[in-house]
Amino acid sequence: MSQIDRIRVRVNKLIPDMKVAEDVYTPKGLMIIPKGTVLDEKHIFRIKLYQILNVLIENEDESKLIPPSTIESYFEGEITQNFKEFKERYQVHHDLTEKKLNEIFEGEPINEDDLVEVSTVLVDSLRTQSELFNYLYYLKEEDDYTYTHCLNVSVLANVFARWLKLPPEEVKELTLTGLLHDLGKLKIERNILNKPGKLTDDEFEIIKQHSTFGYHALKDQNVSNAVKNGVLFHHEKLDGSGYPLGLKASKIPLYARIISIVDIYDAMTSKRTYHDKFSPFKVIKMFEEECYGLLDTKLLFVFLENIAHNYLGNDALLSTGDQARIVFIHNQSPSRPIVQIGDRMVDLMTESSITIEKML
Repeated sequence: MSQIDRIRVRVNKLIPDMKVAEDVYTPKGLMIIPKGTVLDEKHIFRIKLYQILNVLIENEDESKLIPPSTIESYFEGEITQNFKEFKERYQVHHDLTEKKLNEIFEGEPINEDDLVEVSTVLVDSLRTQSELFNYLYYLKEEDDYTYTHCLNVSVLANVFARWLKLPPEEVKELTLTGLLHDLGKLKIERNILNKPGKLTDDEFEIIKQHSTFGYHALKDQNVSNAVKNGVLFHHEKLDGSGYPLGLKASKIPLYARIISIVDIYDAMTSKRTYHDKFSPFKVIKMFEEECYGLLDTKLLFVFLENIAHNYLGNDALLSTGDQARIVFIHNQSPSRPIVQIGDRMVDLMTESSITIEKML
C-alpha cells in the first residue's frame, strides 16, 4: 500500500466506516483495535477514552484518495458543512423555543414530550458530544437572550443527566427544567435584562424575581413538582446566599442544583452585553476557584471533568499567543491540561501563568 493510501487522522476527526491501517495501541502498549478494523462509534469512543492522539487510516477507493498535505482542509470542509447544517437546525429549534415559552407564559397547556424533543433532537442529531460542545461554543458569537439561553441550558442539562446516569424519566424532566428555568424572565423588561453596565440594587431585585415568576407561570401546569421546584430554586446556593429563599445544602432540590451548574456554564461561555464569552477552560477554572462551597461539589466534579474531556484533541489559543492542541486532561484539575505546541509538550499544571484564552 502506498503512502497516499494511508493518512494519519486526528482523533477528533475520526468518523465511522474509516478503516485503520495499523494496530491501535494505548500509551501503555495494550492493543485495543486491530489493523483492518472498520471503525464504528464504539471504536472511536475507545480511542478517545485512552487519549490516543491520531490513527493511521486506509483509503482503498482510489477515486477518493486524499494526499496527506490536504487531509486537514478535507476534514475542515466536512466540519464546516456539518456545522452549517447544525446551525440551520439550531435556528429552527431556537424559534420553536421562543414560540413555546411565550405560549406557556400566556397559559397554554404544556405538552412535555414536544418540549423535551426541542432539545433532544439537537443532542441526538450529532455523532459525538464533542461535536455538540464545539458547535454550541462557535454559535455563541452574538448576544444570547432568554430563548437561546433556555435552549442551551436544556441541551446541557440533557447531556449532564446522562453523565450522571440518571433514569430516563429524570433525564426527560431535567431537559424540561432547563428549557423552562428562565421562563419568568419574559415578565422582565429587556432593557433591564440586557443592561450593559452594572445593575442598580432595585434592578437586581427585579431580576431576582424571575425564578418566582417562572414558578407561578407553571404552578397550574401538568408538570411534576420536581420540575417546578427546579425552576424556582435554580439560583439557590449551598451556603444560603442564593435566592429566592436562601435555602442551604440538602434543602436545595437535586434538579435545581444541576440546573444551577449548567446555567452558569452557559452564561459564562456566551457573549453578553456586559462581557465577552470565556473559553470553556477559563470557565472551568472559575468553577474550580470560586464555586466550591456554593455549588454541589460531587455534581460539579462530574460536570467539569466531562466538559474538559469533550475538548480533548482540539486546538486552542494560549495566553502566550501560541496555538496549541489539548492532549491530556488532569482529572484533579481539568482546567489545566497538557497541551502540545509544535513538537513541545507543556503541562499547564506546572506552567501556572499560561491559560487557554480561546478555542480554535
